[in-house]
Amino acid sequence: MSHTMSPASPSPTDHTSWTHIWRLAWPIMLSNVTIPLVGAVDVAMMGRLDDPVFIGGVGLGMLVFNFIYFGLGFLRMGTTGLVAQNFGRGAASATVAVLARGVTLALLLGLIAIALGPVIISLATSSLSASPAAETLMADYIAIRLFAVPAALANMVLLGGLYGSQQMRLGMALLLLVNGLNLALDALFVIGLGLAAEGVALASAIAQWGGFFFMIWRVDHIWPDRLRGVLSRGTHGWAPDWFDRAAFMQFFQLGRDIFIRTLLLLGCEALLLDAAARLDDVALALVQIMLSLFGIIAFSIDGFAHAAEALVGEAIGRRDPAMLNKVVARTTLLAGVMAVLLSLIIWVGEAPIMMLMTAQDPLIEAMRPQWVWVALLPLASFLAFQMDGIFVGATCGRQMRNAMLVAASLFAVVLTLQPFGLGGMMAAFAAYLAVRGLSLYMLFGQVRAKATPDGND
Repeated sequence: MSHTMSPASPSPTDHTSWTHIWRLAWPIMLSNVTIPLVGAVDVAMMGRLDDPVFIGGVGLGMLVFNFIYFGLGFLRMGTTGLVAQNFGRGAASATVAVLARGVTLALLLGLIAIALGPVIISLATSSLSASPAAETLMADYIAIRLFAVPAALANMVLLGGLYGSQQMRLGMALLLLVNGLNLALDALFVIGLGLAAEGVALASAIAQWGGFFFMIWRVDHIWPDRLRGVLSRGTHGWAPDWFDRAAFMQFFQLGRDIFIRTLLLLGCEALLLDAAARLDDVALALVQIMLSLFGIIAFSIDGFAHAAEALVGEAIGRRDPAMLNKVVARTTLLAGVMAVLLSLIIWVGEAPIMMLMTAQDPLIEAMRPQWVWVALLPLASFLAFQMDGIFVGATCGRQMRNAMLVAASLFAVVLTLQPFGLGGMMAAFAAYLAVRGLSLYMLFGQVRAKATPDGND
């Protein structure tokens, strides 16, 4: 592994090659598989106990943390874009300063989450319907797992730094380390020591902190300007050099826009589930199955979006519009090919996929006439994923927010009308994904402008 982040080698031409793009994408695709696997094993461990309430309690608690981590995803995305642009400039010390600021913010937000633990538990209990026993288990799970939040958020920042500097294999190592340790500790605490919900929560906390300390040590050795050196170097006034107010404000502004975009994204899925629930229980179950499959699709295609984040940021840092155009064209083409393959697999594999998702024949029969919308999801969504990656690499959070506002507003209007029942809802969701991608594509000129020699950062 290289111990420098200088972009001088390989050349920009090499960085736009099909081989290099694939080299960036495949570790992310592989490591992404472990993310839903951890949740599945948490549930499976609870399934080994003698009461289904354990599954329900942990499942509800996991929803809370999914919301926290997904909502604060700007920590990873913002770091990736800023680091990628510094990588293009060859500014190693600026990259480590970005990491120092990001980790500081992540730890602070994590400590706030721990302090607000009683409030979070109260909100979760009042918002989610469950039996008293399940609510008690959920509260125990949340109370323990909250101590993982500072490390988990800091790991998101470190992952963003690794992606931005095109060290995807080390990013894969971080995810495999955290998730692998989590899986092993799940087995130890639940099967070996007989713990229940508190066991899987404790496993998450230990795994996240273990990954954090390992990666801080590793990151401190992979860049010429080492982390400890930047943290201890010079001060202006009362603060160290890396504690730059303008840079923090840039990060906050980028994070604010991406956070709003993420809330709108979550809101659209919530609207879809609510609309389905108002039809009947079968519609709700089928929409939930569709969204579960959509999550798998996103993990499968996201590797090319992450490659775009890194390479677009590098092209902007280099002020190289030709590199930018080539990167965007090639990563998008590869994502499109992957989308076609996934759509074909889903279309042909309807029967086995539905048998994996449910054993209820009425649900399988009800999904059959709607399966075309599920099969179209990869084709409808891949451009949105790619454009997200391109705009993250360009640190164009405002444009991401505005495009999401347009797509979400149109989606909300269509769902309110509900003209076509369940099929109309699924078609509207596919159309909303397509509008997300197309609306960002129409703003791509603003990304290209940042790559010109006189462009603004």
